[in-house]
Amino acid sequence: MHTRTLLQLLLLSIACSTQAQLSDLGSNPFMADATGRPLYLQTNYRSEGSPYYYDAYLPATVTALTGKVYTNIRVKLNVQTNELLYMADNGAEMIAAMPVRRIHFGSVADKEATTTKVLESVGTEPLNAPNAAIYEVADTGRIAVLKQIKVTYTDDKAFNQASVVRIFKRKETWHLRLANGQVARLETSKEAVLTLLADQQAAVTAYIDQEKLKCRTVDDVRKVIRYYNTLH
Repeated sequence: MHTRTLLQLLLLSIACSTQAQLSDLGSNPFMADATGRPLYLQTNYRSEGSPYYYDAYLPATVTALTGKVYTNIRVKLNVQTNELLYMADNGAEMIAAMPVRRIHFGSVADKEATTTKVLESVGTEPLNAPNAAIYEVADTGRIAVLKQIKVTYTDDKAFNQASVVRIFKRKETWHLRLANGQVARLETSKEAVLTLLADQQAAVTAYIDQEKLKCRTVDDVRKVIRYYNTLH
């Protein structure tokens, strides 16, 4: 009887301890579901540039690969490693292990304006999987315009110097998510645009001529695709 009582007390103690830890991290369900691990930064270099989509933790709506949606999570994304970091209510910086499909930043400053930003994965792969392609959604519709973001780095060590400088470089390329879900590189030419939008070629051609578009820039192609999407 004594042993059984001790076992019950032990189980109760473990449950209380676990609940206390979760409460300490925060009451938002994301804090428990993310199954995060603490972020430990061990750097032996000086940085130039940044590996992050945004350097600061910003409030966002996060959609898991399962479709479950979590609101008002302070996150930032390391584009170089694909790690999704989040800030617990106790100030701890954590790395989410939960597979994530979408991150929606509701209000961010961009070139002196406030806007929204949406990052998504393509297909069945989560955006926080190692080496997964990370896309910013620029335009939605039957054909979506995506901006792929990559960050790479090189280490530079001056002669006879002990310190290393890690130089992060950000590269952005434009892509399209087609109606069948496939992703293709965005091509800037009138011929490529008309081939892509062949099912509405007459209407698209008339629009291009009316707007005097050369389709030699991403902005021109985006205008045409926006018009095309209104036809469906």
